[in-house]
Amino acid sequence: MGGQSRKSAPSKIQAEASAWVIRMADPDLTEATKASFHEWCDAAPPHRAAFEQAERAWGQLGLMRPQDLRPHRRPGRIAMLALAAGASLWFWQDDLRIRLKADHIAAIGQNLVVTLPDGSRAEMSSGAALAEDFDVDQRLVRLLQGRAYFTAAPATQQSGRPFVVQAGGVRVTALGTQFSVDLHGEEVDVLVTEHSVRVAPVAGPAKPVVLSRGMGVEARPDAIPQPVARDVDFANAWRSGELVFDDRPLAEVVAELNRYRHGRIILHGKDLAARRVSGVFHTNDITHAVDRIADELGLRHRSVPPLLTVIY
Repeated sequence: MGGQSRKSAPSKIQAEASAWVIRMADPDLTEATKASFHEWCDAAPPHRAAFEQAERAWGQLGLMRPQDLRPHRRPGRIAMLALAAGASLWFWQDDLRIRLKADHIAAIGQNLVVTLPDGSRAEMSSGAALAEDFDVDQRLVRLLQGRAYFTAAPATQQSGRPFVVQAGGVRVTALGTQFSVDLHGEEVDVLVTEHSVRVAPVAGPAKPVVLSRGMGVEARPDAIPQPVARDVDFANAWRSGELVFDDRPLAEVVAELNRYRHGRIILHGKDLAARRVSGVFHTNDITHAVDRIADELGLRHRSVPPLLTVIY
């Protein structure tokens, strides 16, 4: 287990090169874009080589023909591929934004356990990021991305200061010891393993709820539904390196697998997102997980290392 090192410069260059391949294939390519491309190529010797490598890699992807990379061809397909390439660059930029705020970041594919200033513990899943904000009034941890399992030191041992986790627009206050918080999009998934927690919006109309042991909720600032019973062992299997899915949508499964790898897995095809998946997958072998899912659902997949895997 360990913290994640800064992404290498080559990874950034590869992401930029893939984005440029798609931009240069835009049917509405402008002179300004061309000039920016040549400026990027001339900025450093590895840039042009990375572009040529990315151009070959995109051409090898079975979902497209070589002419799709040329201007004035198949704009709909170009738009889809531009989204995929742009997503890789966006995630690199988003990673940098998170790093400027975070005190702790878990490496991709690993869990990271940190001891907080008050003696509380946070077990962070792959790619999760935390920032500490402790003062005389409270013990505040900001979950910037990903998922973490918290074992909070009792408030009675901390001069009465509550232990609070803020994720997105939701605040989770420990009324006991052990719980997990998972930030995905605008929703915050909270699950209690021991004792209870209070879930409330930072600002918004939602009414707070108290979760007891074995209960969970997917909360947003504008809506915190009634808690429901969860299988705590299944939900926390990631702590021991496993992901357990019981009849879950493929889109949800892919989103979870993406947390454990560099680059992106994307779905390409009508109605794929709603296909159902059940199984146990190991977080240290996401490639095998993709193979299994594709085989079981009768699908195919292609990869353009290191940025993209397409299931279709």
